Amino acid sequence: MKAYSEYWAATMVRGLLAVVAGTGVLFIPEMASTILLRPFAVVISILCLAAYGTIDSAIMLTTSFMIPRQQPGRLALRMQGICGAVIGILLFALVYNHVELHWFLYLAAAQAATAAITEFIVARGTSAHHGAKWCYASAGVAAISSIALLFGKNLSPHELAWLLYGYLGLFGFNLFALSARMLFAERELLNVEHVRTKVTAG
Repeated sequence: MKAYSEYWAATMVRGLLAVVAGTGVLFIPEMASTILLRPFAVVISILCLAAYGTIDSAIMLTTSFMIPRQQPGRLALRMQGICGAVIGILLFALVYNHVELHWFLYLAAAQAATAAITEFIVARGTSAHHGAKWCYASAGVAAISSIALLFGKNLSPHELAWLLYGYLGLFGFNLFALSARMLFAERELLNVEHVRTKVTAG
């Protein structure tokens, strides 16, 4: 398990980042309750997702070097990091160019879809290494969210905000909880090995 310790630590940070971004979107429904604040609410949603995507991409590029060479996921994380950065830049561009809302949904769905593919590829290695099928949960959450976002153009700002919050919140919580579990399991394994070494030496 030690081979993935740095990866899980970085993934825990990614989980916290997603939860924070989702919490930022959480305030949108209240702001969107009046007609005057509705455009501003949508802008905040876009900015939160753009900031999350850009920072998360940088972390993923870093974690790609933490995956053991013989395990799948290194290339996928790098490609996702690059794609995520491009999507983040495009989302920022939507705010300044006043592009229609459906383009925001398409980009958000693309971000979730690429995240699902990457998490699935990485999970092939981590699930086999740790013997935990839970590693695939993040891919499932992202895949379902990408489909939901594609059909979200008829949603109200209130409903859209909760959809984004649900995606980022569930995705982030799963990443954080999974990483914490794996790091705890690694610590327990190291303690057991340390005790065995002492007994053998004694």
